[in-house]
Amino acid sequence: MKISTIAISGLGLAALATGCGKEERALAEERPAQPAMVERQPVEPPLVATEVPVPGDLPAFVVTGPLGACPRMVFLHGMCGHGLGYVQAFARAAREHGGVLGLQGNVRCGAGGVFSKYSSDAGEQDGRIRSALAACGGEAKDLVVIGYSQGAYLAERLAERWPERYSRLVLLGAPTTPSAARLRDIRGAVMISGERDATYRMKEGASGLLAARIPAVYREMPGAHHGALPDAERVMDEALDWLDENARPRP
Repeated sequence: MKISTIAISGLGLAALATGCGKEERALAEERPAQPAMVERQPVEPPLVATEVPVPGDLPAFVVTGPLGACPRMVFLHGMCGHGLGYVQAFARAAREHGGVLGLQGNVRCGAGGVFSKYSSDAGEQDGRIRSALAACGGEAKDLVVIGYSQGAYLAERLAERWPERYSRLVLLGAPTTPSAARLRDIRGAVMISGERDATYRMKEGASGLLAARIPAVYREMPGAHHGALPDAERVMDEALDWLDENARPRP
C-alpha cells in the first residue's frame, strides 16, 4: 500500500515536472517583446496672429493652419482699416479652417498712421497676396477670400479675374451689390451684413448668385453696424462651415 501510494505520488510529480518543462520550453521560444511605440503628437503653434515679413512689402498678419501650415484663407479689411484686429477676433475658427493671412492695405490713411486702404489695381493686390503667401511657404491656389467693405469689393474683382485662385468668398458689408456675372466661376459665397447696415446689398447679392445656380447664402449679424464683427468666432465658423459643406467641387 505504501509502495502504491509512493508510486502514485511519483507519477503525479512526474506529470507536474513534465508540465513545467513544456511551459519553460514555450517561454524560452517566446520572442522578446518589442518596446511600445508611442506616437508623438505634433504640438500646435500658439493661437495668435503673428507678423510675417514680406520682401518688398508690408508685413502680413498670420494665423497658421493646423500644425503650423501656411494659411488657406486671405482676409482683406475695409477702407482705412487694420486687419490685425479682425484676424485675431476669429483666430480659432481660422485655425480650424486652414489658417488666415491678413493682408495690410498698401495706401496709408494719413501721414504716419497705422490705418490703410488698398489701391484699386486688382493685379497689384493679387501680386501682393501671392508674395505674402510665398513668404510663409504657401501658394495662392483655391483660396477662401474674406473681405469686409472695401475688402469685399476687392475680393469680388479678384475672384472675377482668377476664380481658380480665389474660388470661395465670404463677403461682409460690400459697398456695392455683388454681381453673379462677375462671380459666375466661383465655387460658392457667403454674404453677410450687419443688421444696422445696408442689408439689401448682401441679400440681393446672395439672391443673384442663387438665381445663377452658384452656391450662396445670406447671413445677418444682429445689432451690428458697418465695420463691426460681433461674435466673430461663431459668425466666421458658421460661414466657413457652410462653404465646406455647400461649395461646388473643385474642377
